[in-house]
Amino acid sequence: MSSIDIAKSVEIAEGVYWIGFYDEKAGFHCNPYLIIDGDEAILFDPGSVQDFPGVLSKVCRLIDFKQITHIIVTHQDPDLCGAIPRFEELIYGVGGSCKIVTSTRASFLISYYGVVSDFYCVDQNDWSLTLRSGRELKFTSTPFMHFPGAFVTYDPETKILFSGDIFGAFSFTWELYANEHYIEAMKAFLENYLPSNKIVRHAMAQIEKRDISMIAPQHGSIINKDIQKHIDALKGIECGIDLEEE
Repeated sequence: MSSIDIAKSVEIAEGVYWIGFYDEKAGFHCNPYLIIDGDEAILFDPGSVQDFPGVLSKVCRLIDFKQITHIIVTHQDPDLCGAIPRFEELIYGVGGSCKIVTSTRASFLISYYGVVSDFYCVDQNDWSLTLRSGRELKFTSTPFMHFPGAFVTYDPETKILFSGDIFGAFSFTWELYANEHYIEAMKAFLENYLPSNKIVRHAMAQIEKRDISMIAPQHGSIINKDIQKHIDALKGIECGIDLEEE
C-alpha cells in the first residue's frame, strides 16, 4: 500500500474525491466518487448496503447531504446501487432532493431497490447533464459493457472518465492508483465479464474520442497515467464468447 491515507476521502482532482474503502480480505473493492461543484454535489456509484457505513463516514466529512442533487449509476448491480435508498433517506431527511442519473434500461431495474427519486435518463437528455454552475458532464453509451444500457461519464473540467466496470480489476494487492501490474489484473477481471472483443473495441472507439487525463473505475485502481496504454490493452483483450470459441 502507498502512503496515501485511504481511511479518509482522497481528492483525486480539484473538487473530485474518491470515497471508497479497502478490504484487505477481498480482491474486489468499491470505488464511489464525489464531485463537489459550489453548493452542489454529485455522487457516483455509491456502493452496496455493506459498503454504506464506510462511504457515509467519508461523505459526511465533505458535504451536507442536502448538497447531493444527483446520484449517477452506470448500471443496476447491487454493488453500486444497494446504498441508494440509504442515501435518499439522508438527503430527503434534511429537506433535500435528488435525481438518479442512469440509462432508461437500467432505470427499470434500479426501481426495484425501492428508490423514491425521479430518474434522469441520459439517453433521453442528449447524453449530458448541466450543473447549476454551468459545468456539463458528458455521457457515452458503452452497450453490453457489461449491461446493454451501460455508459461512462466524462467531466471535461478535470478530464476524468468515470468508467463504471470498464477498466476495473480484481486484485488482493490493491493500491488506489494503478501500478505497472494493473493491466494484467484488469484483464483477469474483464476477460470473464465482458461479452466479446468486438463489443470492447466498439466501446474503446467511443472512449478514445475524449481527452482523458484520468480513468476512475468502480472497481480496481484509478488510472492516472499511460491512459492510451490501458485503452490499447482492452482493445486486444480476448473475453467472453472469444474464449468459448478457442
